Amino acid sequence: MILGPVGMLLVGLLSIAVWWSKKRVKISYFLFGGLIWISAVIPKLVMDMTITSPLSFWANTTFGLTGLLAMMGVYVGLRTSAFECGFSYLFFSKSKPREMSSDEVIAFGIGFGASEAILLAIPSIVQMVMFILNPSILEALPPQMKQATEAQLNMPTWVVLAPVMERAFVLLVHIFASLLIFRSVSDGKLAPFLGAFVYKGVLDGAIPYLQWIFKPSISPEGAYFAEVWVALMATIALAGIRRIKIH
Repeated sequence: MILGPVGMLLVGLLSIAVWWSKKRVKISYFLFGGLIWISAVIPKLVMDMTITSPLSFWANTTFGLTGLLAMMGVYVGLRTSAFECGFSYLFFSKSKPREMSSDEVIAFGIGFGASEAILLAIPSIVQMVMFILNPSILEALPPQMKQATEAQLNMPTWVVLAPVMERAFVLLVHIFASLLIFRSVSDGKLAPFLGAFVYKGVLDGAIPYLQWIFKPSISPEGAYFAEVWVALMATIALAGIRRIKIH
């Protein structure tokens, strides 16, 4: 199972290396993309530690499962769009958009997505290595966490491609959204920003439902079924990337 997070790490590192070697853009654009992703994920983590669980409990007890999935979908989608698109908009509006090329904007989007892939992969790799070197750590976990961890560790080898594919797909999503947001700033038009906002919101808004119906963390088949939605959105992103022209 360690191959999954290692593959995610490689997606992040290779995407930066390949684009830099092809276009020779400044490394700072990748770094800025990574910093904006970190800036966007911090408030989401704070929300997860404070209001997400109470909101989920309230929605479930008040509206039942259907209401829970609908409300959490809106919640997850809106916060992703607000923070990721909002912080990206602030970055581009404070920079000099007329001086940035499409290659540099793409580098920003790659840095955004690559940082996500790398920083999601590293904790998983560390955890896997710890379990391999010291299996007794599993016995010290709370029963529910131990059961969930064992289920993940016992998943078949062929499932490792699912998280790697997801990181590659999501990389395209971040590039597309970055181009739209940059276009909004450089052209002084709201429509491209709203397009990125809705696009990212729809993508992440489906996560609660996909996790509930497919259970990708414990089901090998479910892990791939859940990726169909991400692949569809990545296809839209790829088509959009080819159509957007900057200067």
